[in-house]
Amino acid sequence: MKSIIRKDEAAVSPVIATILMVAITVVLAAVLYVMVSGLLTPTGQGPRVMGVNIGRSGDGTNWTLLLTSTPSGLTTSAVKLTITTSGGLTSLSPTAFSALTSGAWNTNHAQFVGTGGTTIVVGDRVLISTTTYPSGYAVQIADSQGILYAHALS
Repeated sequence: MKSIIRKDEAAVSPVIATILMVAITVVLAAVLYVMVSGLLTPTGQGPRVMGVNIGRSGDGTNWTLLLTSTPSGLTTSAVKLTITTSGGLTSLSPTAFSALTSGAWNTNHAQFVGTGGTTIVVGDRVLISTTTYPSGYAVQIADSQGILYAHALS
């Protein structure tokens, strides 16, 4: 039987072997980077939640939602209030804070009282009629990125 392997042939030159090893190392490093970068959490502006204290006005005719914390940069035109019944039906469709004015009280039975102009800041309030929206109804405050606050009136 004749030998298939010849002794006078070289496999791969050392230069080609080095180039192949470097190329394989670069590809493996790129794959590892992509895998690890998917596991890392991005650093952002933190949680997007709004702190709210719910109470009643002195005469009991209104719910008072006092904003105790808020993400920065929220505007009255971007943030909307929604009120639903205890059964989950929409009682007040999503309405921008900028539309919750004293002039629109008879329509919405809710009013935004802000001190930051068109920016929402800590200390701003939302007044909601206790007659139109009794205990058990739920409020939701949201912007285009998601829900900032949701709670039942009580």
